[in-house]
Amino acid sequence: MSGSRDFRFGVNFLARGTADEFLAQVRHAEQCGVDVVLLPDHLELGAPFPMLVAAAAAAPTVRVGNIVLNAGFYRPALLARDIAGVDQLTGGRVEIGLGAGYVEAEFEAAGIPFGSPGQRVDHMRDMVIELRRLLGDPACTPPSVQTPPPIMVAGTGNRVLTIAARHADIVALAGLADDEALAERVEYIRRQAGSRFDDLELNLIIFDLAIDREPDLDTLRHHNRDATDDELLRQPNALHGSHDEVVARIRQLREQFGITYLTPIEPAAADLDAFGRVISELRQGPAEANL
Repeated sequence: MSGSRDFRFGVNFLARGTADEFLAQVRHAEQCGVDVVLLPDHLELGAPFPMLVAAAAAAPTVRVGNIVLNAGFYRPALLARDIAGVDQLTGGRVEIGLGAGYVEAEFEAAGIPFGSPGQRVDHMRDMVIELRRLLGDPACTPPSVQTPPPIMVAGTGNRVLTIAARHADIVALAGLADDEALAERVEYIRRQAGSRFDDLELNLIIFDLAIDREPDLDTLRHHNRDATDDELLRQPNALHGSHDEVVARIRQLREQFGITYLTPIEPAAADLDAFGRVISELRQGPAEANL
């Protein structure tokens, strides 16, 4: 397991409000100790690349990235150019997140064929491989891009996780029923990654961040409509409990499963404040926290 890897903490903002409201969210996340501000990639939301540049300018200590770019919307050379441009404008603070795409209506609205699941996953695989080549080639990137940005692949199925294990730097997990399912998926990644497993960073996407408040079952049910309340509360993609319980749970995720990177989706301001206090304690370490 990646038990010795330092924690990282992200936050995924939907950025539905005004520019001022979005940038205020970003600055708040920076004040709370978040490492990475991320944006999704859906047609009804803001264009990710200009918003990432704005976020990086508003919060100069954070990295920026996506959970996740819809690989089907892009072609490798054009996407590599845009990523390199964001990397150049942010001083090397961009991270790449890729998914296969799943909303058929968005493909139709964009005039892009909605292939079969296998076709979309194949395109994402090819995109990961080609981006790594292009962004590692000085002839294809601005001189300021010294190190290729890390690549995250998000998913839960075998094919996507095989691609992530063999070609990505970060693997993001969501949609897990319980800790047993999490352990099985991590072990699958380990087998597929082989000798590169220890170099992988494992990310857990958090659908509901509930520290010192009741969990939001409606939010959790949106991601698993057929689950009972008890089943929803057992999901690893829900983080809930008292401050001390959440700190202990995050430490357990690292020690037991190798999860060192956690990313809540659109936390409310009060939840982000509570998360900031958790981040602060985890960064102090057990010995310092008990002084």
